[in-house]
Amino acid sequence: MPNNLNPIIDSYAKGKISAVHFNMDSETISIAIRDKNSTENTEIVFEDVKAFYYIDHDTHSELKLSDEALNAIAYDDFGFGEFSAAAEDEDDLFVTIPNFALNLEASSLFIDAHKIRINNQAYHVKF
Repeated sequence: MPNNLNPIIDSYAKGKISAVHFNMDSETISIAIRDKNSTENTEIVFEDVKAFYYIDHDTHSELKLSDEALNAIAYDDFGFGEFSAAAEDEDDLFVTIPNFALNLEASSLFIDAHKIRINNQAYHVKF
């Protein structure tokens, strides 16, 4: 997909996250966000999520994203680096390349998703 998605999602930078819902059974991450020019929430749903990585730059030990300002949200065809995870009792290594990055006040969320839906408008980003 040509990178014409960034101008759309850029309009939500500097917005306020109202709620986040992780549903790994349906492979989705839903984010309710108010952009800087609106008082109503927009629903952004990452679909066919293969992995996500939460990096907390503070000393919080919990995943807290509600009521947090979104500094930037970006999409990249080639991804934002390679992330890997291994189970403690297995030798298998799971490697993924997140194609969405959300920069929050004191943390970052990287998502590897094949689709994004913004107010019910779907965009396929990986095939």
